[in-house]
Amino acid sequence: MPHASVNGINIFYEIIGEDDNPILVMTHGLGGHGRAYENLIPEFTKGYRLLLWDMRGHGQSDRPKAGAGVYTRSQHASDLAGLLDSLSIQKAHIHGHSLGGLVAQQFVISYPEKTASLIIQDSSAEIKKEYVDGWGDRIQNVIDMGLEGMPVDYTRGWGKKFSDANKEYIDARHIESAKRNDLFVYVEDMRISGTDLYENPLAPQLQEIKCPVLIICGEEDGTTPPGGHVRMHRSIDHSELVIIPLAGHFPNIETPEEYSTAILAFLDKVN
Repeated sequence: MPHASVNGINIFYEIIGEDDNPILVMTHGLGGHGRAYENLIPEFTKGYRLLLWDMRGHGQSDRPKAGAGVYTRSQHASDLAGLLDSLSIQKAHIHGHSLGGLVAQQFVISYPEKTASLIIQDSSAEIKKEYVDGWGDRIQNVIDMGLEGMPVDYTRGWGKKFSDANKEYIDARHIESAKRNDLFVYVEDMRISGTDLYENPLAPQLQEIKCPVLIICGEEDGTTPPGGHVRMHRSIDHSELVIIPLAGHFPNIETPEEYSTAILAFLDKVN
């Protein structure tokens, strides 16, 4: 299976699609992996070459021991830049979901010359002070209960229609993720999404982004609600905003047709 040596570790990746097509990098969220977008491969590879990758500590990439500076959004972004360099990819369309959305924003800010466009999905650019304690509580609960002991939240991450009809799927996904992930890596990446984002917000830097940007989220996303996406849209010149009805934090799973249509329409315009 393909790995690239980047920043002293091995990063797992897959490239799927015709060689001559533009590259679209899909960046997964907390506890995820590149194959989280498997259901989209047939549609997206009609016109694009997909680069699916596992961030350090996730999937089939190496899992360095958690420590100061090992897991940060800048480190993840640096890993992606190194991966593109190792594959001789000069420029790509960069997508990021949730935690991956933080990484994608940081990547575009740090490596604008490598970015053709940016797609921010169900993510954030800042956290208000009143929500920081909630992140701290969630981190402590994960430490105390373990990933497998954490209860499934059917409402915070999923739209009601999908959740009501797919509780068995959501349960199975929760169990699989708990078994696949390392507790301490998971906690470090939670810190990126919580305390670190509060202390080092991306919002003040959004005006630096000059490439075309699509901001997309589910209307019923309780993890990263639409209001934050509206604020990002207002801060980034020439950005587009798409809010998908009946979807939660995972429109790529809950409403894949609407999701893929919005992304491909954006990419076809800016490519």
